[in-house]
Amino acid sequence: MKIIPVFAMALALSAGTMALSPKTKVTNPGANVQFAFCASGDSACESANRVRNDQNRVYANGSEGVTAVFNLISGSRDLTIGLNFSQRALTFDFRDSSYTAGAPGWWYTSPQQSVKPFINVLGAYFAKEQCGTAATCNINYVTAMNAGQWQVSGDNKTYALLWNPNAAASRPVNSPLSTSPVNVNYIKDSSGERFIVTPLASAGCPPATACESDPVIAGMEGTIGRTVSAGGQYHMPFTLTVTLQ
Repeated sequence: MKIIPVFAMALALSAGTMALSPKTKVTNPGANVQFAFCASGDSACESANRVRNDQNRVYANGSEGVTAVFNLISGSRDLTIGLNFSQRALTFDFRDSSYTAGAPGWWYTSPQQSVKPFINVLGAYFAKEQCGTAATCNINYVTAMNAGQWQVSGDNKTYALLWNPNAAASRPVNSPLSTSPVNVNYIKDSSGERFIVTPLASAGCPPATACESDPVIAGMEGTIGRTVSAGGQYHMPFTLTVTLQ
């Protein structure tokens, strides 16, 4: 009779157990996302929402070429919204300038632009994870948002708009003012769960200056090849509402 060493038997049993254990599959949850939509001529709505929907309905992951997911597989927890290959667009409204040095030529004649950016809200899903298993919660997670890879007709630059005070020093968006961070408010209650993303006041807005009344600052930059240049800074408030699919 063949004798099997004890350690070999234990190893075989362990391997068998591992093979039978179900693996937890990590997926990237899809999302429905929506900025404000303003009726034509509603100046109060437009002033409060300088980033706006093109239509009064959500951008849904997997519909109309839109991608909108929380990136769990990579571990970043970022919310990414891709409109750059979709049939939908966003309105970026640059009419409220905070610092115009470097503003592109099109800004002087067409400060409202319909664009198709790729948006990244850094680590947004951490707000939900901080809730844990609680039945209800209201969590705030302060982070940053980048909206890049968009273009304007007749301009050969690729643009990015950042609410990101910690952007790399090589990027000109935080000069002369620091751009605003953004807050991710995760709410879980009897109505379900949702994320509400809004920019916060810029910490770099000096008292008794013009920007004090417009503390939500986003910085724009334009890129051609490897050359990145400043595109001005603007008052860019918005509200982004996100629900899981």
